[in-house]
Amino acid sequence: MSVEEYGRHFSGYRKPEPGEPSRGFMRRLVFWSVVCAACIGWMLSHMGCAHPIENGVAALMGFGFVPLRLLCLVSSEAGVE
Repeated sequence: MSVEEYGRHFSGYRKPEPGEPSRGFMRRLVFWSVVCAACIGWMLSHMGCAHPIENGVAALMGFGFVPLRLLCLVSSEAGVE
């Protein structure tokens, strides 16, 4: 199979063009957005108020780690180092 003929490697994997996102970018973006929404939803629910330790962990994840991870994911995709 010719690379010039089909425009990609015979294994089926092709490297993304400079303007398009890498493989799995949208999957990771959606996953971390759902995790962030779940943490914030837990904090705003009545069950979150009843369990202060879990509420603290959800606050740390929802307002700390997950937004930082989303920021790193998007900036690495944009090429910022």
